[in-house]
Amino acid sequence: MLLALSSSSYAQFPLKFKEKKQLNLTKYDRRMFHFGFSLGMNYSDIAVKLKDNIQALDSLYVVEPKGAVGFNLGIVSDMRLGEHFNMRFIPGISFVGRSMEYTLYERDTVPVVYDKVVNSVYLEVPLYFKFRSRRINNWRVYILGGGKFLYDMATKEDVQTDEVILKMKREDYTWDLGVGVDFYLEYFKLSTELRMSFGINNLLVEDQTVFTNSIESLKSKTFLFSIYFE
Repeated sequence: MLLALSSSSYAQFPLKFKEKKQLNLTKYDRRMFHFGFSLGMNYSDIAVKLKDNIQALDSLYVVEPKGAVGFNLGIVSDMRLGEHFNMRFIPGISFVGRSMEYTLYERDTVPVVYDKVVNSVYLEVPLYFKFRSRRINNWRVYILGGGKFLYDMATKEDVQTDEVILKMKREDYTWDLGVGVDFYLEYFKLSTELRMSFGINNLLVEDQTVFTNSIESLKSKTFLFSIYFE
């Protein structure tokens, strides 16, 4: 009886081992097009370049950018270009918060801090090229590069107000670089991705105030973590 049990257990072992190695979605990568959606969190900041003559501005002491956390939503359209290459179009919307902190000396030697917040709601139109590694069981890694156009639907660029605010331009262009991992699950593919986005356009709207006179340029800088369902 012991021998029979031992033989039965041995016979079940290879079966269990094979189940662990079973491949999901074996025909997935042969399709020309894939569609899905993405959810993400972003940390947005500003790259500031100050003017050379900032010391001539007697009242201004410190200019410091501050980042904030936001979130992204996107719709995925993916086209297969080859065994390891894909082209990806992921239009979406992003909610971004950033601010600039100014320390000025007013009333002789009293430092006063002004925090100028700039909230944006971007319509994003990106185009990326994705290079994938060889598939290993039910996962593979990839790198991604490309660029995107952004249109700020919440900008105050043209707003006329008595309050002194920091204005940023409506349109932006960025180049992006990312890495990620594709996981082939039973019914869909799930991907996790970390991407960096660096602005090309100078976003500063010069209005001849103390908050813009010291600045040469403002450029966006964003780090994004996304989850894709395809």
